[in-house]
Parts: sequence; C-alpha cells; structure tokens
Amino acid sequence: METVIDVRSSGRPEIFDRANADGLFGRTRRLERPLGQYLRAAETPRYLAHNDRSGVVAARGDNESLTPAGDYRAFLLATTVRVLFVVGDDDGDRTISLPYEDIVAVHCTSGFRTSTLEIVTVDEDRWAFECKGDLTPVRAFVDEATQIWTRTLTELDRAESQVEAAAEALEATDLDTAATHITAAQEALDSGRDSVKALGEGATAAIDDRLQSAQTRIDTAQRRRHVKAAEKHRDAARYAWESRAYERAADAYGRANVEYERALAVTAPEPSTEAITDARNAVEAEYTELLSAPVDAAQVAASAARATADPAERARHWEDALDRYRTAYELDWGRDRRFDGDRASLRQALADIAVELVDAHREAGRERREASDESERGAPATACEDAETHFERAREVATELVPDRRDPSAGELAAASEQGASIEPAPNGR
Repeated sequence: METVIDVRSSGRPEIFDRANADGLFGRTRRLERPLGQYLRAAETPRYLAHNDRSGVVAARGDNESLTPAGDYRAFLLATTVRVLFVVGDDDGDRTISLPYEDIVAVHCTSGFRTSTLEIVTVDEDRWAFECKGDLTPVRAFVDEATQIWTRTLTELDRAESQVEAAAEALEATDLDTAATHITAAQEALDSGRDSVKALGEGATAAIDDRLQSAQTRIDTAQRRRHVKAAEKHRDAARYAWESRAYERAADAYGRANVEYERALAVTAPEPSTEAITDARNAVEAEYTELLSAPVDAAQVAASAARATADPAERARHWEDALDRYRTAYELDWGRDRRFDGDRASLRQALADIAVELVDAHREAGRERREASDESERGAPATACEDAETHFERAREVATELVPDRRDPSAGELAAASEQGASIEPAPNGR
C-alpha cells in the first residue's frame, strides 16, 4: 500500500473495507475497524496517507499526540468535508476530526525521504502528520477545500443574516426593504451553494440541511412579502371603491390578485396555501362585485329619489344619482369593458335623471317661493334665497344636459329675485 494515495484517481484502497491485511507472515493489524466505517454518509474521500510509528503529533495546544500501538498504523484521510486522523490501537481506534471551517492554515515541509503536513486550527491547535511520501498534493487539496468551505459558510451566514433582516422589514410592513433583503439572501445562498459544488455532491450533501433551511426561510419571507403586498393593494382597492374611484379600485384589485398568484407560486410552509387561496378568491369576489358597483350605486340613488316626497330632498337625491350615473358613464369602457353597463343606456339614464332633477328643483323653488308669500316680515328673505338657489340649479342642469327636453329660461329665477328684492326690510327695521 502506497503511503500517499489519490483516492479519486487510484481507486478505493482495501483499508476502507478491511481493517487487516494478509501478508507473508500472517495477518497484519492496521486498525480495529475498517476505515470506511469512520466516514459519514455524505463524505467523499480524496487523499489517504499513513505512517507506522510517528502517528499524529500535537505540535501546539493542550492536546496529546497519538501514536499507533504495535503493528497498527496511523492514517490521514482528507475528504470533501474534513481532515480525519485515525490511529489504530488495541483498545479501539482513536480519531481526530478537523472540519475545514475550523482550519486556518495548512503547511507542508519535505525532508530527505519524508514529508510532514501541518494543520493549524482556529483554536490555535497545531497537528503534524509525517509519512514517507509527498504530501504536497494533500496540502494543496486541504488548502483549496478550506477556502471553499470558508467561502461557502460565509455566504450562508450572509444569507441567514439577510433573511432575518427581511423578516424584520416585513414585520414593519416595509415591503421594498424586505424585497431588497430577500434578493440579497437568495444571491448569497446561491453563491454558497455554487461554491461548495466545486467539492462534489458529497460536500453539498454534507451541508444540505443548512442549505435547505436557509432556502425555506427565504421562500417563506418571499411568500409573506407577496401576501402583504396583496393585502396592501386590497386595502387600496377598498379605499378607492369607497371614494368612487372605480378604475383605481379595479387596478388595485388586479395587482392584489397578481401578488396572491405570485405567493402561491412560491413553495413555502407559510402562509398556508389554503389561506392564500381563500384570500385570492375573496379578492376575485370583491372585484366581480366592483364591476357592477358604479351602476348599482347610481340605481340606488335614483330609487331613493323616486321614493322621496319632499321636492327639496328629492332634488338632493337626484343630484346624487346624477353624479353617480355620470361617474359610471365616464369610466374607461375601452379597456376590456371591465365594468357592467352600456354607454348608450347610461347616456339615456343621465338625460332622464337630468329632467327629473330640473323638475324637482323647480318644484322645490316654487314651494319655497310660496312659503315666502305666507311668511311674516323678516323671514321671507331666506325663503326667497332658497327659491333662487333651486331655480338657478334647474336652469344650469337644463342648459347643460337637456335643453331639448326642459326650457332652460331664467323666468322663474328672475321672478324669485324680484320678489326677494321687493320684501327687503327697511333700514333699522322701519
């Protein structure tokens, strides 16, 4: 068995599967257990070296040096995740495990027939392994693996820090900041994942739990961000609806629906798919109701006007109905005809309501003018002013909207004005 073996190119030595070796003079004990039993499931060996006497020397630190007993050997195994020393002994093999994230430096010195690999850890321990062979390739691999693991874990730390910052931003409903942190977290995680791939599938598998945990946290933050964005758009839609800004409300509902769909496209444990689906369905239901809201609201106002006996109050309801029908009529019907209704029908309804409004104001004006005739001195000025207001509004609506159906003349307004002037009280009340 060679003292330094490149496992990837030379194949798997029998020491991984058999602890003893058959020789000319019987079986030689090298380890108590096969070396393969010390490997983890996600660990791939790259280099193997051994010595017969010197073992592993604790060159610095409080650790004790380990030397093989009898015919046993000491092995150095450089894998994709660590450097492992296994020293044979009758009382059981002794091991030293140095994960790459704990290694800060690795050196190799060569003598006449031997070379020594020295490893320094973050705890300032220094381990030396000597063998009859060239350990330079082992040093190069350990140094590269250490750098890769350091870079990988640094990126993972950054990803976890960024996703934590994203969670805090989401709690504060700062969605833009959350999005920035989520993007940074995903970039860091992808960088770390790509880095460790250089060591092969075994290295990636060794850290897969942490990679998956970070990805789940990122996906959860992303899903929450989409849901919160959807809720924000939904609130904006409701506010716009209350303000009768129907087009703005429809646009906001559309954006809310998009955000809910984006949330559902992200695989994450929370918010739950059921909760998101229910919220999205509720938005779609509200959006459907919104499409008929402009005409419905106008019809409700018109019904209220028809049910009112008092002409002044009826005129107020017709004003509201006119305003609501005008809002419905002025919607942007060209964009996929989102809203219910028909422009021709709405135009006709506007004209009919304008007629009703003119008639209601004129009736209210005449009623107030008659009231001024019957009032005691000192009160009629107010009644006349009310009459003038009704007649003026009737003239405006008739002139603007239905001059062909109602006479927009100012005769009644002039009469009310003259009547008001004739009953002005004398100076000092005389």
